Amino acid sequence: MPGIRARHLTGVLAVTVASGLLFSVSALNERRHPAATSDLSTLVRTRQEQVRQLETEVSSLDAAIEGFSPAQSGTAAEDAFTAGSTRPVSGPGVQITLSDAPTGQVPAGATPDDLVIHQQDIEDTMNALWSGGAEAMTVQGVRVTDRTVIRCIGNVILVDGTSFSPPYVIQAIGDPAALHAAVASNPRMVNYQAYVTKYGLGWDMQTKDALSFAPATTSLTVNYATVEETNG
Repeated sequence: MPGIRARHLTGVLAVTVASGLLFSVSALNERRHPAATSDLSTLVRTRQEQVRQLETEVSSLDAAIEGFSPAQSGTAAEDAFTAGSTRPVSGPGVQITLSDAPTGQVPAGATPDDLVIHQQDIEDTMNALWSGGAEAMTVQGVRVTDRTVIRCIGNVILVDGTSFSPPYVIQAIGDPAALHAAVASNPRMVNYQAYVTKYGLGWDMQTKDALSFAPATTSLTVNYATVEETNG
Protein backbone atom coordinates (compact mmCIF):
# COMPACT_ATOMS: atom_id res chain seq x y z
CA MET A 1 0.00 0.00 0.00
CA PRO A 2 1.16 3.59 -0.61
CA GLY A 3 1.35 4.36 3.12
CA ILE A 4 3.46 1.25 3.78
CA ARG A 5 5.78 1.95 0.87
CA ALA A 6 6.14 5.57 2.05
CA ARG A 7 7.11 4.44 5.53
CA HIS A 8 9.61 1.97 4.05
CA LEU A 9 11.20 4.72 1.93
CA THR A 10 11.35 6.93 5.02
CA GLY A 11 13.29 4.24 6.85
CA VAL A 12 15.73 3.83 3.97
CA LEU A 13 16.18 7.59 3.79
CA ALA A 14 16.89 7.66 7.53
CA VAL A 15 19.65 5.07 7.09
CA THR A 16 21.20 7.13 4.32
CA VAL A 17 21.01 10.36 6.31
CA ALA A 18 22.44 8.72 9.44
CA SER A 19 25.35 7.28 7.48
CA GLY A 20 26.09 10.56 5.76
CA LEU A 21 25.90 12.43 9.04
CA LEU A 22 28.45 10.18 10.75
CA PHE A 23 30.89 10.44 7.89
CA SER A 24 30.43 14.21 7.72
CA VAL A 25 31.11 14.61 11.43
CA SER A 26 34.20 12.42 11.10
CA ALA A 27 35.54 14.41 8.18
CA LEU A 28 34.91 17.69 9.98
CA ASN A 29 36.67 16.41 13.11
CA GLU A 30 39.72 15.41 11.06
CA ARG A 31 39.90 18.83 9.43
CA ARG A 32 39.75 20.53 12.83
CA HIS A 33 42.14 18.10 14.61
CA PRO A 34 44.61 16.73 12.05
CA ALA A 35 47.06 15.58 14.74
CA ALA A 36 44.47 13.21 16.14
CA THR A 37 44.44 11.19 12.92
CA SER A 38 48.10 11.30 11.99
CA ASP A 39 48.75 7.91 13.55
CA LEU A 40 47.65 5.16 11.13
CA SER A 41 46.70 2.69 13.87
CA THR A 42 44.58 5.33 15.56
CA LEU A 43 42.90 6.12 12.28
CA VAL A 44 42.10 2.44 11.70
CA ARG A 45 40.58 2.07 15.15
CA THR A 46 38.56 5.23 14.61
CA ARG A 47 37.21 3.92 11.32
CA GLN A 48 36.36 0.55 12.87
CA GLU A 49 34.41 2.26 15.63
CA GLN A 50 32.55 4.32 13.05
CA VAL A 51 31.65 1.15 11.15
CA ARG A 52 30.33 -0.45 14.34
CA GLN A 53 28.26 2.65 15.05
CA LEU A 54 26.82 2.57 11.54
CA GLU A 55 26.04 -1.14 11.77
CA THR A 56 24.22 -0.56 15.07
CA GLU A 57 22.28 2.33 13.53
CA VAL A 58 21.32 0.26 10.47
CA SER A 59 20.16 -2.64 12.67
CA SER A 60 18.06 -0.27 14.76
CA LEU A 61 16.46 1.31 11.70
CA ASP A 62 15.84 -2.11 10.12
CA ALA A 63 13.99 -3.14 13.29
CA ALA A 64 11.94 0.06 13.14
CA ILE A 65 11.05 -0.59 9.51
CA GLU A 66 9.96 -4.13 10.37
CA GLY A 67 7.68 -2.58 12.96
CA PHE A 68 5.67 -1.11 10.13
CA SER A 69 3.66 -3.57 8.03
CA PRO A 70 6.02 -5.16 5.51
CA ALA A 71 5.59 -4.41 1.83
CA GLN A 72 4.05 -7.81 1.11
CA SER A 73 1.06 -6.89 3.30
CA GLY A 74 -0.10 -4.53 0.56
CA THR A 75 0.12 -7.37 -1.94
CA ALA A 76 -1.89 -9.59 0.39
CA ALA A 77 -4.59 -6.96 0.68
CA GLU A 78 -4.72 -6.55 -3.09
CA ASP A 79 -4.90 -10.33 -3.54
CA ALA A 80 -7.75 -10.48 -1.02
CA PHE A 81 -9.65 -7.81 -2.98
CA THR A 82 -9.08 -9.68 -6.24
CA ALA A 83 -10.18 -12.97 -4.72
CA GLY A 84 -13.25 -11.32 -3.21
CA SER A 85 -14.41 -10.05 -6.60
CA THR A 86 -14.63 -13.64 -7.86
CA ARG A 87 -17.39 -14.41 -5.36
CA PRO A 88 -20.99 -13.13 -5.19
CA VAL A 89 -21.63 -10.60 -2.45
CA SER A 90 -24.74 -9.06 -0.95
CA GLY A 91 -25.67 -6.56 1.74
CA PRO A 92 -26.88 -3.02 2.33
CA GLY A 93 -25.31 -0.09 0.55
CA VAL A 94 -26.03 2.87 -1.70
CA GLN A 95 -26.84 3.60 -5.32
CA ILE A 96 -25.67 6.78 -7.05
CA THR A 97 -26.94 7.89 -10.46
CA LEU A 98 -25.09 10.50 -12.50
CA SER A 99 -26.68 11.99 -15.62
CA ASP A 100 -26.14 14.77 -18.12
CA ALA A 101 -27.91 18.11 -17.73
CA PRO A 102 -31.20 18.45 -19.63
CA THR A 103 -30.81 19.21 -23.31
CA GLY A 104 -31.88 22.58 -24.59
CA GLN A 105 -30.58 26.04 -23.82
CA VAL A 106 -27.07 26.21 -22.41
CA PRO A 107 -27.05 28.11 -19.08
CA ALA A 108 -25.16 31.41 -19.03
CA GLY A 109 -21.44 30.93 -18.50
CA ALA A 110 -21.54 27.19 -19.24
CA THR A 111 -19.81 25.25 -22.01
CA PRO A 112 -21.07 21.98 -23.50
CA ASP A 113 -18.44 20.11 -21.46
CA ASP A 114 -19.96 21.50 -18.25
CA LEU A 115 -23.27 19.80 -19.02
CA VAL A 116 -22.19 16.18 -19.44
CA ILE A 117 -20.82 13.46 -17.19
CA HIS A 118 -17.13 12.74 -17.62
CA GLN A 119 -14.94 9.77 -16.76
CA GLN A 120 -13.47 11.78 -13.88
CA ASP A 121 -16.92 12.28 -12.34
CA ILE A 122 -17.47 8.53 -12.21
CA GLU A 123 -13.99 7.88 -10.84
CA ASP A 124 -14.42 10.61 -8.19
CA THR A 125 -17.66 8.99 -7.08
CA MET A 126 -16.03 5.57 -6.90
CA ASN A 127 -13.06 6.90 -4.93
CA ALA A 128 -15.35 8.62 -2.44
CA LEU A 129 -17.26 5.37 -1.91
CA TRP A 130 -14.04 3.36 -1.47
CA SER A 131 -12.86 5.89 1.10
CA GLY A 132 -16.16 5.40 2.93
CA GLY A 133 -15.46 1.70 3.37
CA ALA A 134 -17.23 0.21 0.35
CA GLU A 135 -16.71 -3.56 0.32
CA ALA A 136 -17.71 -4.12 -3.30
CA MET A 137 -18.91 -1.99 -6.20
CA THR A 138 -20.48 -2.08 -9.65
CA VAL A 139 -20.60 0.48 -12.45
CA GLN A 140 -23.49 -0.03 -14.87
CA GLY A 141 -23.88 -3.47 -13.32
CA VAL A 142 -20.26 -4.43 -14.05
CA ARG A 143 -18.46 -5.74 -10.97
CA VAL A 144 -15.41 -3.60 -10.20
CA THR A 145 -12.07 -5.36 -9.72
CA ASP A 146 -8.52 -4.08 -9.32
CA ARG A 147 -8.22 -4.35 -13.12
CA THR A 148 -11.43 -2.53 -14.07
CA VAL A 149 -10.82 0.14 -16.71
CA ILE A 150 -13.24 3.04 -17.28
CA ARG A 151 -12.74 5.29 -20.28
CA CYS A 152 -14.71 8.17 -21.73
CA ILE A 153 -15.25 8.05 -25.50
CA GLY A 154 -17.26 11.00 -26.75
CA ASN A 155 -20.58 11.07 -24.88
CA VAL A 156 -20.38 7.44 -23.71
CA ILE A 157 -18.14 5.50 -21.34
CA LEU A 158 -16.44 2.15 -21.69
CA VAL A 159 -16.39 -0.15 -18.67
CA ASP A 160 -13.94 -2.97 -19.34
CA GLY A 161 -14.53 -2.45 -23.06
CA THR A 162 -18.35 -2.37 -22.99
CA SER A 163 -20.01 0.88 -24.10
CA PHE A 164 -22.65 2.58 -21.93
CA SER A 165 -24.66 5.78 -22.32
CA PRO A 166 -25.90 7.98 -19.47
CA PRO A 167 -27.38 7.84 -16.92
CA TYR A 168 -24.51 6.08 -15.12
CA VAL A 169 -25.38 3.97 -12.09
CA ILE A 170 -22.82 3.15 -9.40
CA GLN A 171 -23.74 0.75 -6.62
CA ALA A 172 -21.64 0.04 -3.53
CA ILE A 173 -22.10 -2.42 -0.70
CA GLY A 174 -21.10 -1.15 2.73
CA ASP A 175 -22.39 0.77 5.72
CA PRO A 176 -24.87 3.24 4.16
CA ALA A 177 -24.29 5.94 6.78
CA ALA A 178 -20.51 5.81 6.33
CA LEU A 179 -20.85 5.88 2.54
CA HIS A 180 -23.20 8.89 2.65
CA ALA A 181 -20.83 10.72 4.98
CA ALA A 182 -17.79 9.98 2.81
CA VAL A 183 -19.50 11.27 -0.32
CA ALA A 184 -20.84 14.38 1.42
CA SER A 185 -17.39 15.34 2.76
CA ASN A 186 -15.32 14.50 -0.32
CA PRO A 187 -14.00 17.75 -1.92
CA ARG A 188 -14.38 16.38 -5.46
CA MET A 189 -17.98 15.44 -4.81
CA VAL A 190 -18.68 18.82 -3.22
CA ASN A 191 -17.40 20.39 -6.45
CA TYR A 192 -19.67 18.11 -8.49
CA GLN A 193 -22.65 19.18 -6.37
CA ALA A 194 -21.88 22.79 -7.29
CA TYR A 195 -22.30 21.84 -10.97
CA VAL A 196 -25.54 20.04 -10.11
CA THR A 197 -26.89 23.26 -8.60
CA LYS A 198 -25.50 25.64 -11.22
CA TYR A 199 -25.91 23.71 -14.47
CA GLY A 200 -28.45 20.99 -13.72
CA LEU A 201 -26.24 17.89 -13.86
CA GLY A 202 -28.15 14.86 -12.67
CA TRP A 203 -27.53 13.47 -9.18
CA ASP A 204 -29.39 10.88 -7.16
CA MET A 205 -28.13 8.97 -4.12
CA GLN A 206 -30.29 6.35 -2.48
CA THR A 207 -29.80 3.98 0.43
CA LYS A 208 -30.37 0.33 -0.50
CA ASP A 209 -31.29 -2.20 2.15
CA ALA A 210 -30.18 -5.12 0.00
CA LEU A 211 -27.82 -5.21 -2.96
CA SER A 212 -26.52 -8.34 -4.67
CA PHE A 213 -23.48 -8.43 -6.96
CA ALA A 214 -22.55 -11.36 -9.15
CA PRO A 215 -18.89 -12.42 -9.40
CA ALA A 216 -16.69 -10.42 -11.75
CA THR A 217 -16.66 -11.65 -15.33
CA THR A 218 -13.54 -9.70 -16.29
CA SER A 219 -10.42 -11.84 -16.56
CA LEU A 220 -8.18 -11.41 -13.52
CA THR A 221 -5.19 -12.93 -15.29
CA VAL A 222 -2.37 -10.55 -16.13
CA ASN A 223 -1.17 -11.01 -19.70
CA TYR A 224 2.26 -9.90 -20.85
CA ALA A 225 3.45 -9.04 -24.32
CA THR A 226 6.01 -11.47 -25.74
CA VAL A 227 8.61 -11.09 -28.44
CA GLU A 228 8.32 -13.57 -31.26
CA GLU A 229 11.50 -15.15 -32.44
CA THR A 230 12.26 -14.78 -36.11
CA ASN A 231 14.57 -16.81 -38.25
CA GLY A 232 17.20 -14.42 -39.55
